[in-house]
Amino acid sequence: MEVRDIFKLRKEGKLEEAYAAIRPMYAMHKGHYTTICMFWVGTDMMELRYRQRRLEEAYKIFLALLRLYPTMDDAEKHGQSALMRAALLVFDHNPKFSMLDFITKWGIEKLSEEDWTFGKNNGHVVPSLGMRIVGKVFKEVTGNPTVEMALKAAPVLSESLRHSPYNMNNQRYKAIIYKIMGKTDKAINIYRHLIAHHHQSYLYQELAALVREEPLKIALLCRAIATQREQKFTQKMRLELAGLLYATDKPRARYELDRCIAIRKASGFDTTWQMQNLSASLEGVSPVDEKDQKEFYRRQGAVADKLRIF
Repeated sequence: MEVRDIFKLRKEGKLEEAYAAIRPMYAMHKGHYTTICMFWVGTDMMELRYRQRRLEEAYKIFLALLRLYPTMDDAEKHGQSALMRAALLVFDHNPKFSMLDFITKWGIEKLSEEDWTFGKNNGHVVPSLGMRIVGKVFKEVTGNPTVEMALKAAPVLSESLRHSPYNMNNQRYKAIIYKIMGKTDKAINIYRHLIAHHHQSYLYQELAALVREEPLKIALLCRAIATQREQKFTQKMRLELAGLLYATDKPRARYELDRCIAIRKASGFDTTWQMQNLSASLEGVSPVDEKDQKEFYRRQGAVADKLRIF
């Protein structure tokens, strides 16, 4: 069997056969074409092993691909792009894998212009490969918001901003770094500009976490809840809003807590101790009705809208 025959097997979707054929061939001769074939068949197998939930084997193949790549001719950087996609797959399956460490060691500046190009799927904009990597990096940063993490992620964000300076997520990531570094006012200013043009629920929620004034927090959380189409994502916001309203408007606090608990139970989760304690404190309090609370959201939304005035 020759390399072209193995590529034919790969094209036909016979991945196991292709992998079984190329491994002994590559072990005996690491030539130009056998190396390229080993890389692409190995990439296929890594993806297949993840689909089969053979996670340890999939990760070992990924590590082998990293060792193989420097020996392969990849002038057009298609192999590098494949490795970046592989890293995204590893990140989603291996909690010990750090995208920040990986891309810092690799060098995000090595990504091609094509890697930063946004695509389209059914008329919707699809994030570029580069932006998907940056998104994983900042998932790590938000999970461990230390100055060390922020400083390490800053060069990654800088490269991303170079390609998409006005991208909403890049601006959000910049705000995250500002917040970690203690520059909260700069972070707030970024969100004020973002909500002037975008009305996503999470922008209001994230801004609410930054402001200190309780009336403004309440207004922003109300707008976040009102603009969120999927109720399962309002649970945390409703609990926080219930806590803020407890001192001044217990019937509204009761409404938000009841909705939070109902959403949580519908998702198959038990109530937390925090919910139980707040519920005990609100025992005997009747909630406002839904129509009344929606009108409250509308009034509070007007307060949040004032943030768009500069």
